[in-house]
Amino acid sequence: MRKIPDKYISDGYYAKVFREGKRAKTKGEYYYRAHLHIWDNGQWKPYKRKPDEKGYFFTKDDAKNWLNSKVDELKNKGKEIMLNPETVQGFIEDHYKPYLKDHQKIQYKYEFRKLDVISEFLGEKLINDVSKLDVLAFKTWLLQRPYKRGKGERKRTEASAHRYLSRLRGLLNFAESTPKRKFENHVSFKDIIRKGDEKPKTSYISFDEFMRVLEACYEIPKCNRWKRDRSHMRLTLIAGYTTGLRIDELRHVTRGMIRTDEVDRKGVIKLEMKNSRNKIHKKTVDVSTWLYNEMEAAGVFDKRDDEAVFNTTNYYNLVKDLYQRAGVSSDVTFHTLRAANATERDAAGQDRDSLQAGLGHSKGSSVTEKHYLRYQDRHVIEKGTIYNEWLERQLSEHRKKVESEPGDVLCAETLN
Repeated sequence: MRKIPDKYISDGYYAKVFREGKRAKTKGEYYYRAHLHIWDNGQWKPYKRKPDEKGYFFTKDDAKNWLNSKVDELKNKGKEIMLNPETVQGFIEDHYKPYLKDHQKIQYKYEFRKLDVISEFLGEKLINDVSKLDVLAFKTWLLQRPYKRGKGERKRTEASAHRYLSRLRGLLNFAESTPKRKFENHVSFKDIIRKGDEKPKTSYISFDEFMRVLEACYEIPKCNRWKRDRSHMRLTLIAGYTTGLRIDELRHVTRGMIRTDEVDRKGVIKLEMKNSRNKIHKKTVDVSTWLYNEMEAAGVFDKRDDEAVFNTTNYYNLVKDLYQRAGVSSDVTFHTLRAANATERDAAGQDRDSLQAGLGHSKGSSVTEKHYLRYQDRHVIEKGTIYNEWLERQLSEHRKKVESEPGDVLCAETLN
């Protein structure tokens, strides 16, 4: 067998028909052989024919037809000979997806969907050849590629694109650290996408704007054939604003997870999730008096322990409509309530460790500071309150000191 050119490695298979020689009994006619090799674990492996399959054919067309049928057969059986494990797509299917499923507790449906998008763009490229230019091209392609949201299509934001880049970074770093793989003559994967390159969001919803959103819950939209308002979303919005929980976390909250103090009218939510977007599946957040009153008015405390507390059905369209009615910026989403909660707690003086525990961030994580604390002018003033009070005390003491001491200035009577 002659040497197979390297250009076929990216395809993952090599299929070729060769004319072997003349048939002995017939002059001027040749017989043909069909060669099928699969790239597996860094080497070419020939396809093993069954005992009843001939090794040669009398016409070239017969050899091609047999070869095409074998390729289709292996595909249909799930052999996926097109998935070369040295390519991005092949490595994802053979190594990275099984690794994530076995070693990390993530929402596979969403994370695997990101990997499928990565495969769509970089699938046939050898994973050893991925460069920074490929990553930048992938980001540009993502931002220009619309995706479906509800009934319409939208373009991705910078934050959305960076979630895919984050998953790509994890893929490339895992490929580099995989045992028994040699990576030579390439830029380090850790230098292709660095953590911290993401541009943080700046959108924010103030307390006054949030109160306008709650008032909009009682407006009946035009062309609403049911003649209903959005008041059932009020409790969910207040929970998001006061606890900092994500919408998927609020969806999992049941009555049995809530512990309350009827005297102080406060409490906690002991959240437990089987499949979480991050590694933290248990979380305890405080229930403010405001949220306690809202839950009491909504009859939450009368529910069974296994009943859901917050209504998250069709929340995206409902919240978008409420924000629009309240005159809030179109950049604000439900997730912005989480950032607003973190900012308000930090400005109010809550310690950083408990703040990060409530958000689900690891202790000392830079994500909190960069992506969730979105200070406005008034927050800067509030955080400077302690210093301002100290400054006023110093000025007051200085004035008293100056007033009590005799002056050194000579007056007219002294001169006389």
